Amino acid sequence: MPGSERAISRLLWRGRRAEERLAGLIEEHRRELEAQRARFQETIEDLERREQLLSDARASVERLLRLGSKDLDARETDVARLVSELTEREEGLRDEEAEIGRRRTELGAVELRRKRVEQRELALEAREARLEEREVEAREPDVAPTLAFVPGAAYRLVEIDAAGAGGEAVDVDGETYDILRIGPSPLPGDARRCAYLVRGLRNEASPGGSS
Repeated sequence: MPGSERAISRLLWRGRRAEERLAGLIEEHRRELEAQRARFQETIEDLERREQLLSDARASVERLLRLGSKDLDARETDVARLVSELTEREEGLRDEEAEIGRRRTELGAVELRRKRVEQRELALEAREARLEEREVEAREPDVAPTLAFVPGAAYRLVEIDAAGAGGEAVDVDGETYDILRIGPSPLPGDARRCAYLVRGLRNEASPGGSS
């Protein structure tokens, strides 16, 4: 009997050891499960935080997109308005350029007509001056000239004897000149008559030709 009791005691002791070992394994496994559960909980909380952040970010992006869409629509409206204004300005500028070109053409025609009128006025004034000169010559008495406009290398004015200038030729410095015309003195304020001379034909005739 004592031997069987010892065997039973050993078996019981072994059973308690097995239970203790089993309890230890169970406790260790429980702790591992608790640690895993804690890690899972942390992971879930981190995922929830990330999901919340993602949701907030999505909401922010959606708000930005809505704001951006409104701003883009507003800018497109502004751009369309500016394009319309620029188109109107360009059309106005084209009309103004056309008007300026038309006015330049008109001014050019007016300037051309003005120049023509000025030329006609100058020609008319010259004709009137010639007519007045002729009228003065016609009104002046038939007075013998006392000046002579002598041709040569340089034209010169000389005084002549009025008594000897009644014919169609005048002797000046030993040379004979023909009177082309008689008119007023070219000197300002000079009332004397002037004979405008040309070289006489007598001077051109040679003695050999007369023989």
